[in-house]
Amino acid sequence: MLERRKSQRFKVDNGHFIIHSRNVGKIEDISMGGLCCSCINEDFDPASEDKIDIRCLKNSMYLEKMGIDILETEITSGASIFNVFTRICHLKFQKLTADQIHQLNNFILHNAIGSRDYSACSIAFQANHI
Repeated sequence: MLERRKSQRFKVDNGHFIIHSRNVGKIEDISMGGLCCSCINEDFDPASEDKIDIRCLKNSMYLEKMGIDILETEITSGASIFNVFTRICHLKFQKLTADQIHQLNNFILHNAIGSRDYSACSIAFQANHI
């Protein structure tokens, strides 16, 4: 997939999920502009302008009704621990409120792993310029 993100992307540990009305997915990486997730129900292709919730089991963070647009989806095998087919979804956040942007910023600050080459100020700047 062609890289289209304007914001820095961050990997997250296991235990971070998106919840959709008809599907559940594991977050692979996230940015202030969107996320990539692997979903269990490979037959369900979410529609743009749907809403998702983001749930973190580690620290009980919960972000509700995040607006999304679908950039791309693809079906792949072996992406889950059960070695079954999954749908990889590349989602872009849309029409987030100021409170949702603040919650997303906190989610990234508390859950990003690996390179911590960022600060709250730089993430907030990205959020205001996506």
